Amino acid sequence: MTSLDRIAAIDDLRRLARRRTPRFLFDAMEQGAGTGAAVARNTDEFHDYTFVPRSMVDVRSVDLSAEVFGRRYALPFGISAMGLAGIYRRHADEMFARAARHADIPFILSGAGTASIETISRIAPDHTWFQLYFAKTYEMTERMILRARDCGVPVLVLTIDYPVGHRSQPATRAGVSLAVGVPPERWPAMLWDVLSHPLWLADYLMMGGHPRLESWAPFAPPGSDAKKVARFYLSNWPGNPLWPDIARIRRIWPGKLVLKGVLHPEDARQAVEHGIDAITVSNHGGNKIDCVPAAIDCLPSVMAAVGDRMPVFFDSGIRKGSDLMVAMALGARFGFVGRAALYGAVGGGFAGARKTVELLSAEMRNAMAMIGAPGLADLPRARMLHRGAPLPPPQATGEA
Repeated sequence: MTSLDRIAAIDDLRRLARRRTPRFLFDAMEQGAGTGAAVARNTDEFHDYTFVPRSMVDVRSVDLSAEVFGRRYALPFGISAMGLAGIYRRHADEMFARAARHADIPFILSGAGTASIETISRIAPDHTWFQLYFAKTYEMTERMILRARDCGVPVLVLTIDYPVGHRSQPATRAGVSLAVGVPPERWPAMLWDVLSHPLWLADYLMMGGHPRLESWAPFAPPGSDAKKVARFYLSNWPGNPLWPDIARIRRIWPGKLVLKGVLHPEDARQAVEHGIDAITVSNHGGNKIDCVPAAIDCLPSVMAAVGDRMPVFFDSGIRKGSDLMVAMALGARFGFVGRAALYGAVGGGFAGARKTVELLSAEMRNAMAMIGAPGLADLPRARMLHRGAPLPPPQATGEA
């Protein structure tokens, strides 16, 4: 395996992950929903943004620390929630938590995680946030919220853009369910694919087969194995959250509440009116549906809708430190990385997850120095071009 010392970019970690992972799994991770157009759009649209550098600026020390909810983190980004990550690399969630603690950044445990909130809170008590999918019943949703509350989690991230399940073409073609696993009748057809990736196979077999969804295990019938928990999860997920549900959550959740999955400016305005603490501009990393715009192209209209009335975070398509700079130049307060971190963990374990954070922070520090921006506050003031033209000043937007 390639030494992590020679890894120069996130794409190098992606190649490591691809070599280790069976094709049917990697394609599902890589393509996202539908044809994969939204995943590609997320990354490609960053290329249309460029910075005009300033010279003769003292950039000998570039400060990347950022404050969120009264807590200062060492870097302006965290590791995003990724459901079912343990399928790709066993104990991936635990690796993300350790990497976040090491780097002093937040990690959002997915509500479809293969590690429990209790485990992750013990690993990184000062760096753990929890992401929640609405269940089909409010009672189930409430039980999950209370579980996170009892673990002392300070931030609840409610994903609002998943009213129905997504469609994965690679998983459908392979005849598998990422939650339940590979049915026995499909193993012969997939045998060569699996045997060609011995490291993944050894990990899968030595750890007892398909990982259990620990976020849902306490709510499944007693004695449920991984497949029974997965089927219980699929029968109770996803729910369809509505604005009146926010008040119900507020009554039982004492911490900060973030809404993730905002693309439309009207949803952003509604979040302000409902007293949400922050929103995350995200198209679910392209995993929701393939006919939505790149998340970065929705950020300006969302920023214009909320102004400085609440912090705006950004998630989707980040593969380079300069991608984070673009989001922050457009007004985002903080960023979250998903696939980039998953590539690292799958390809290199805990060291690979750390490598993702190191690469992005080093790239960001170098690029900020090169454009003459010694601090994050300088990015919104930087001269940025979109497709070669200056960006217009933000204007208040109406409903699109």
